[in-house]
Amino acid sequence: MTPSSLTNYWDTLYAQQRVQQASWFEPQASASLRLFAHTDLPFDAPILDVGSGLSPFLNELLNQGYLNLIATDLSATALDQHRRHLSPEQASRVLWVVDDVTAPQHLPLLNPVLLWHDRALLHGLTSAAHTQTYIRLLNHMVEAHGWVILGVRSPQPAPPLTDAGLLVQAYDVAGLVALLGANYQLRHTFDEAHETPQGQQQGYTYALFQRNATSRNGLWD
Repeated sequence: MTPSSLTNYWDTLYAQQRVQQASWFEPQASASLRLFAHTDLPFDAPILDVGSGLSPFLNELLNQGYLNLIATDLSATALDQHRRHLSPEQASRVLWVVDDVTAPQHLPLLNPVLLWHDRALLHGLTSAAHTQTYIRLLNHMVEAHGWVILGVRSPQPAPPLTDAGLLVQAYDVAGLVALLGANYQLRHTFDEAHETPQGQQQGYTYALFQRNATSRNGLWD
């Protein structure tokens, strides 16, 4: 699927208000919040929610009082819907960025962040080139000693995994460790069974990484 057709796909999904029936949808972000509790980040820490959509994780951080949040998604429709679900005061604490992590235009221009959160976006990247760009962007944006929370589909014997009708690249913990590389230390991980809106069970792997003393090297090009 081309970038433009993928954008149209997600815009249509959100415009038709079918996202609550998507297999990856969760009304609460308990798993991500369980890992987030280990970071002990201050309320003014810059936090990026990747593939934010109608993210309950972002909503919970707003409810906790976090002030410096960034929501990014390929779909402008998704971010518009999310913004309208919030109070004006809450929405003002979020920088809304429409961008594609596989061909980013705006995110690389932002200041570094202390937390990169991604539930269910990484596993949707089935092209090696797209995954490499994603990791390059993550490396560019996460500060030294910053944190990364990833939630991805776990491997299963068969059939091929899908989310919202799209193929999924599953990861186990070893795969995530290899993907992030030597600059990140695995701090916590667990598996969780996610129940879809249709009542089916999906295996997810969650992992919290912390970056070492390395930092971004030069400008994005």
